[in-house]
Amino acid sequence: MKRMYDTNSYVLVARKSDYDANNIKDGYFLIPKEEWLYKDDGIKTFHLFLTQVDKDRVYLFLTDDKEPAVLSQLPLSKRVNYIEI
Repeated sequence: MKRMYDTNSYVLVARKSDYDANNIKDGYFLIPKEEWLYKDDGIKTFHLFLTQVDKDRVYLFLTDDKEPAVLSQLPLSKRVNYIEI
């Protein structure tokens, strides 16, 4: 899979349950790398950005304003539900 985004700034992830079931389909997300590496202090959160998958390429999905589309903002404790691809 070719990554068409800044790999120094983002980490490609999928839900661990989808990965374990070999059923990711289009369930790829990007998380800002600094947020993925945070230590959980019970306060910090991370953002799941939507992706666009086209054949074997993964892109950061942008809004009409050219901003990343945020699916969700989650507490770091939920990070265990995702796996880095």
